[in-house]
Amino acid sequence: MKNIKNNTTHKNNNTKTTKSKTTKKIINWSEYNNSLINRGNLSIYISEAISNKAFLKPQKNHKVGHPIDYSDDIILLVLTIRELFRLPLRQAIGFSQYILRTSGLNWKLPDYSTLSRRMSKLNIDFCSEFHGKNVVFLVDSSGFKVFGEGEWKVRKHGIGCRRTWRETHIAIDWTTRNIIGLINTKSGVHDNTQFLPLLKQVQEKHQIKTVIGDGAYDAKDNYLIAKKLGLEFIVPPSKNATEHLNT
Repeated sequence: MKNIKNNTTHKNNNTKTTKSKTTKKIINWSEYNNSLINRGNLSIYISEAISNKAFLKPQKNHKVGHPIDYSDDIILLVLTIRELFRLPLRQAIGFSQYILRTSGLNWKLPDYSTLSRRMSKLNIDFCSEFHGKNVVFLVDSSGFKVFGEGEWKVRKHGIGCRRTWRETHIAIDWTTRNIIGLINTKSGVHDNTQFLPLLKQVQEKHQIKTVIGDGAYDAKDNYLIAKKLGLEFIVPPSKNATEHLNT
């Protein structure tokens, strides 16, 4: 009898419990298929300003050497296509030639050596200074890992003491989608505590009209700050929220 019990318990220990995975069922198949098709839809607009001055030679800089044959606009166009589709320089030139040829533009593009030489000398203002009035800015936060073990090691052995996270609080202009405010804090700092410092940073250059945030910024102090400054504060309240008539 003892041997029979031991065998039964041994079999019970070896049995594995399978967990059912929850999957999301797709109901709108036509809309889903169209969204996948639109991912490959390629539309490139070349403005008339670029097409008119694409081959206008820049003014003479009175330097020794061969004069510049291509403007910065045509160099920037090819490099933008290269970065967008993650292509080498030679393939980016061939792809750009095909796009221009189908658009009816007979442009002679620079070679890869010219692109490689000119790309480091382009004067591009990626983030132009913007002073806006009646700005609607969005506020949110996101975490990032500064130093720590890999995710596999964490799942296998747990979180180590050297695993470090930071949190960045971002303010984005609704119209231009530019980042107009940025604060980095430790991971333990709550989002609603950084609303006032982020608002002060944005108000140095912008006139704020409306602030939009998620439920993490639903705090009484933030409502009072927005009311004192005359701002429209749009934040989804919690389910058990109550109205404070005194405020």
